Amino acid sequence: MAFTRSPFPMQSGTSSALKAKADTGPVDKKQLKRQKSEHKDTYVTDSKTKFERIAGLEDRLSFIKEDIFNQDGKATEQQKKDMAKIKQEIAILRKTKHKMPK
Repeated sequence: MAFTRSPFPMQSGTSSALKAKADTGPVDKKQLKRQKSEHKDTYVTDSKTKFERIAGLEDRLSFIKEDIFNQDGKATEQQKKDMAKIKQEIAILRKTKHKMPK
């Protein structure tokens, strides 16, 4: 008996489709607040353009990575959570095609 392939996929929602769905959403009017693992003096910009917001979030992400490097090279659980949240916000901003809210 030969193996036949079903013309319809068995999985209706793959993990990549679910992840893409989670990364979309409306853009907040305010910038993401300072996270717990970030330094207390980290500046959170009130930028109006999408590109400035992305650049600010990428800077904040690099500061967390620098803190990890300066510790012992291993991220704490809070740092992992904060990095994931910032990365998700960057992904949302990059996917949006509409203008930023005023």
